[in-house]
Amino acid sequence: MNPAILIIEDEYALAAALATVVRRLEATPVVAASGQGGIDKLGAQAFALVILDIGLPDMSGLKVLEKVQALPQPPPVLIVTAHGTLDTALEARRLGAREYFLKPLDLGGVQRTLREIIGTSRPATVDTKMDTTMIGASEPMQRAFAVIAQASGCDAPVLLQGPPGSGKSLAAQVIHRHSARAEKPFVTFRADEWPAERAEPAMNEALAKAADGVLLLDEVSSWPKPLQASLMHQITAGTVKARLVGTASLDLAARVSECAFREDLFYSLAVLKVSLPALRECTSDIPALAASFTEGLALSADTLAALKAYSWPGNVRELQTALTHAGAVCGGNTLLPHHLPAGMVTVEQSGHLEEAMRRGLQAWLDQKTTTSEDSMPNYDDLLETVETAMLDILLKRFEGKPTRLAAAMKMNRATLRRKLREA
Repeated sequence: MNPAILIIEDEYALAAALATVVRRLEATPVVAASGQGGIDKLGAQAFALVILDIGLPDMSGLKVLEKVQALPQPPPVLIVTAHGTLDTALEARRLGAREYFLKPLDLGGVQRTLREIIGTSRPATVDTKMDTTMIGASEPMQRAFAVIAQASGCDAPVLLQGPPGSGKSLAAQVIHRHSARAEKPFVTFRADEWPAERAEPAMNEALAKAADGVLLLDEVSSWPKPLQASLMHQITAGTVKARLVGTASLDLAARVSECAFREDLFYSLAVLKVSLPALRECTSDIPALAASFTEGLALSADTLAALKAYSWPGNVRELQTALTHAGAVCGGNTLLPHHLPAGMVTVEQSGHLEEAMRRGLQAWLDQKTTTSEDSMPNYDDLLETVETAMLDILLKRFEGKPTRLAAAMKMNRATLRRKLREA
């Protein structure tokens, strides 16, 4: 008898696509369009696996996950979400979710995962503490949170990559705090804090202090070759008992290609890789980040516009410093653009978001139309590019659900679906 797989997803097109994937595996799809509908079906028959959307119309998918885990023999659960937070990812892992997928789904990856786990036993639940320590609803941060949650539920070495100030050390602390080694030591070692002749003894002292806890190897991409060789020798000899977590502001794979970093050490550290994005790639997260840094102070619309227009070379660390400065010089309850550090806000940047949008559009059009009239791009093609980008952003805001987007924006659903197909 073919195994049955329950798909709890309210977006019809996605549910249909998942059902097709399930049938390819010679399994029987059963679809529920709401959380309660899924719970009812779970009570009526046994399932080999559950695919569960977090954003359901009647309740959170996490509530459904709790119901699944309360069953006498709970099936494995794959979580699907469009706007995951770190809390969501960690809570899903704590409740026993097997995998965590972000929209838009890689259906090929979903199919491979389904094939691997159908018929296997459910893994042990990871007990994690729930407290929000990292913020971000943008797609790059969601993907980082998904891997952070995976790293929190296992004991493998982790490599955290991202530009300076993007939160690599904080992510390492989150992984430690929510891991099985949470009560063990967390030790940080920075090679550049030591003269060359003292670096290796200092690293050995840090390894001894970390014992069977966690050793954070900060900015490992800049380590000299002799220190890399020393650590690799100890890993090979089996004398390293601590879980190793490395951070790198430079692309470590590129450093390997340049022969500046040992390939064997790279693969020893990069069992799990977390990529933390630059803040300029996650400007939609700035309001939430700013609120967490300003301790109740309000930000004017022009201040938020200025923060979003700035390039943030120092990333989240620079944002926190800028807002701490603004809070110190603000005499009232609202942060205004002139409270930000000097040079951060120009007259143009203190305008409305529409002005920032026009400046970006102007630069893009200048690039596309700097050519002869005979080779000028087609207007409809330019318009399609702009509309595709706009629809992509809007769709993410509505959890990847065209029906919700169409209703909220007063669009014709058929027209929206056609535009999305053509994009």
